[in-house]
Amino acid sequence: MTVLAQKDGEPWLVTGAAGFLGSHVVEQLLQRQISVLALDNQTGGNWQFLKSFAEHPLFKFLQQDIRDQESLTPLFQREQPGVVVHLAAVHFIPAAMRDPAAAVSLNVHATQTLLQACEEIPLRCFWFASTGDVYEPSESPHRESSAIRPFNVYGLTKWEGEQLIRREAEKYPERHFVIGRLFNMYGPRETTPHILPDIIHQLRAPETSVLRLGDITPKRDLVPVCDAARAVIDTVLKSAPGVTTVNIGTGVSVSVEEVLARISQLIGRPLRAEIDPDKLRAVERPHLQADIGALQSLIGWTPHSDLTRGLQELLRLEKILP
Repeated sequence: MTVLAQKDGEPWLVTGAAGFLGSHVVEQLLQRQISVLALDNQTGGNWQFLKSFAEHPLFKFLQQDIRDQESLTPLFQREQPGVVVHLAAVHFIPAAMRDPAAAVSLNVHATQTLLQACEEIPLRCFWFASTGDVYEPSESPHRESSAIRPFNVYGLTKWEGEQLIRREAEKYPERHFVIGRLFNMYGPRETTPHILPDIIHQLRAPETSVLRLGDITPKRDLVPVCDAARAVIDTVLKSAPGVTTVNIGTGVSVSVEEVLARISQLIGRPLRAEIDPDKLRAVERPHLQADIGALQSLIGWTPHSDLTRGLQELLRLEKILP
């Protein structure tokens, strides 16, 4: 297999760089001494996540709407990135369902503008953030070959983005394209009100024992965000010409109910959930779990599934635990 060797001085361009996953990808690239061009329009991201890198000699930040083809193409011609990691998206499902047009605009249209800008440069690899939500609901772990049937607008827009990637790969067969189907990430720097940040917010109230939450029965494959970021980088470096589609998960699914039980053990007091009708989703997938065999084969490791360890690290970072 022809892997993608890193070239000295070649920048990696990261969209959504000030976001949850993006900021961790930027941090790890800099730790590897890889030049980073960080793009973010600063509507969903947080500059504070990148502020500590501002003086780093390999870091450059640009505020940019990636849907603006007129300014994006000259930027690519000027900066000449060898790798593009496309993470910018409307990825909070309730937000996508409230404003489907915005989800289509950022998740589909912006992907196409990026691909068009890449046609003007000698790009070597394009990494696209897709989702496990493209799969048909199932109680079994999803392989990359599993049936596709998105059942909400978020999954649908990501599936459409995948089709744009595949079409581009037909035009440029020598280039590397990676479609990373991300499962549910958790960890520091979360930018959207998913259930774990909600739990942590409520735990800040002294002696909280009752948490107002949505449905706590669905099972999810919870991926530490630092491991997800490392997997993004490694799947680029281990990719081959053409399209590589790979799940990024742990291969283990747990319910929010079990997450609460683990947190209760860690903080040393009982926790109980009450249903908040405003937090219930109109449609909810009961089970989502990755088969990670392809990821293991590609990069030689997989994100850790030690939920107690991951929650303990997060609670310490959030000052819930000493």
